[in-house]
Amino acid sequence: MIVEKKQINGFTILSIEGVIKLGQSAQFLADALKRTLAEDEGHVLLDLEKINTIDSTGIGELVGYLVRFQENKRKLMLIKPAERIRKLLEVAHVAQLFPIYDDVDEAIAAES
Repeated sequence: MIVEKKQINGFTILSIEGVIKLGQSAQFLADALKRTLAEDEGHVLLDLEKINTIDSTGIGELVGYLVRFQENKRKLMLIKPAERIRKLLEVAHVAQLFPIYDDVDEAIAAES
């Protein structure tokens, strides 16, 4: 799994590439979100465009960190998840918990 981090207009963008599933990849995502929560300020945009697989462990990590961000008065938003990922989030009944946007510019405009 690859995670690239950048800052735009006070938002942190984490671009994720690979799979998010039980084991190292879910832990890698959790570590990236934990560092972002501790080190950065503002809302976080999680770009999922290059994620093609996520399992229940990965979904659990997303929901767990969503709660942590909310406790810190911050948002964790999802950017451009593939249709397959969106459907998995819907089946797990968590899609409605996250703000989901088609691109970074749309998310920044809506949340600024």
